[in-house]
Amino acid sequence: MSQTISNDYVSMINKRGSGYDIPEIVDAIVAAEIEPVKEIVTAQKEQVGASISGMSVLKSSMLATQTLVNSMSSGSLFTSNHSPNSNYMRSTIVDQASLKEGSNLFENVVIAKPQIWRADGETAIADQTITIEFGNNGANDGGWTPSSPVRSADVVLSGDTLVSAVAKLNNVTGLTAEIVQLDSNSSEYSVVLTSETGAKNGFKMTNNAGTLWKTDNGTGDFFQQSLDATFDLNGQSYSRSSNNITDIIPGLQVELLSSRTDEQSITVTKSSESIQKIVETLIADLNAYKSDLNTLGFIDEAGDEDGELVNSSFLRIAKRRFARLMTEPITGFGDTNIYFVDFGIKTGKDGSLLFDQKSFNRTYSNTPEKFDALTQDKVYSSDPLSTPTSLPDSGLPPGKYEYRQSSETLFSFNTSQSLATSVSGSGTDYRRSADEYIGFLLNTYHSNPTDYDIYVGHSAKTKINNFFADALSDSGNLDATVDFYKDRDLSLDARLTKIDKREALLQAQYTKRFAAMEKVVNASTSSAEYVTQLVDGWNKS
Repeated sequence: MSQTISNDYVSMINKRGSGYDIPEIVDAIVAAEIEPVKEIVTAQKEQVGASISGMSVLKSSMLATQTLVNSMSSGSLFTSNHSPNSNYMRSTIVDQASLKEGSNLFENVVIAKPQIWRADGETAIADQTITIEFGNNGANDGGWTPSSPVRSADVVLSGDTLVSAVAKLNNVTGLTAEIVQLDSNSSEYSVVLTSETGAKNGFKMTNNAGTLWKTDNGTGDFFQQSLDATFDLNGQSYSRSSNNITDIIPGLQVELLSSRTDEQSITVTKSSESIQKIVETLIADLNAYKSDLNTLGFIDEAGDEDGELVNSSFLRIAKRRFARLMTEPITGFGDTNIYFVDFGIKTGKDGSLLFDQKSFNRTYSNTPEKFDALTQDKVYSSDPLSTPTSLPDSGLPPGKYEYRQSSETLFSFNTSQSLATSVSGSGTDYRRSADEYIGFLLNTYHSNPTDYDIYVGHSAKTKINNFFADALSDSGNLDATVDFYKDRDLSLDARLTKIDKREALLQAQYTKRFAAMEKVVNASTSSAEYVTQLVDGWNKS
């Protein structure tokens, strides 16, 4: 039985070409191979970029905290109170480290005065040389005693006016010269010469022309003799050439304002309120740094907002070092160590620093001297004839030391090690240095004194400053860590470039293969047309 053959069977052989979207197929195949690798490297690069940014934030936080702590003022640890009031004298705290609490009683105060010479109605200025000599002078040069060493100056006048002559006199060191109008309704003027205060800072004026520009023979219309300031302080008599007394009460400058025989006092006390304010400011500054550490290391368990340095080993080390800083003792202020908790600084349950009023009050009541260690370094010895100095950055590490006469060494109680020393000098002036520490020096009366203790105290301010200085230095590895991340970033850039090249190569290879396959398919389509025609011929016969 004959039957017509269906062309549907022929169409199953092929159509015109493969019918596939070859570019889409190639893209899909290449993406399946490239994208998993590229996503991993891209994520790594984003993390490295975040780490570089985080390290920059950390460095800025360290610098900012260091600056804030260094600006912490020590000028308000003490206050000075005046009795009966401050009308007769003023006081200024100039050195917290030297200042001590106590009352200072003044009596029989006579203020220092300058010599004043005034000539009224002077107008004519002859050519001459005026000689100014300094010393102790009385009216009309009575009782003249020149200063030692001799101080004098010559002023040459030639064709000068009154104004220019006075200007030349005013240029003499130790002398003030000015022209003063006698009254608002007068055209007459006075020439006023004023010395510095102090008995030996008076002056004698002579000239080589026999003019009235001289201090003897009653030529001055007014004369005041220069005087030293004299006073009794705590039962001891003193005299000074200035009314600014800077060298008697350690750490305190006193300005005498008025002569007064009655008692008056300056009482120096530590200020609890001022000290507490310093402590609270320090806590705020350190908490800001601690908050930055926590933000940089934050782990977002509910989302993808992790901190920029999450899981960073450098950040973990920075946190541990800061925690250790806050628990380590402050040494060198005596035989007993001082801790931050003594200032009223404690760590809360959440890790932040808190002000503990009870601890603060206990220290202030029982051992207020501990607050000296807040802002002031201290270096001293138990030998009154030995004066040590130690720079914070190149001197001895803080702590207690013992000078040992037998070995001429410094024994450290902190490390139990002995440091070699060298001595120079002669007579009663010797200088001893520690061979390994260029910033340390001992000035001693004896070349090799008997055993005594030396204390080198670094304040909390210096301790914190050194902490951040070390962290920011080469040994702190912060910049080295940033360089590592930058090198890693460049390496990942290079790897992404290779991945892009690999992607382009695969794209070309798969496109070429599918093009070859399409060519074969097109050839098979021509054969299918021949078979179709053949089948159609069979069906017509």
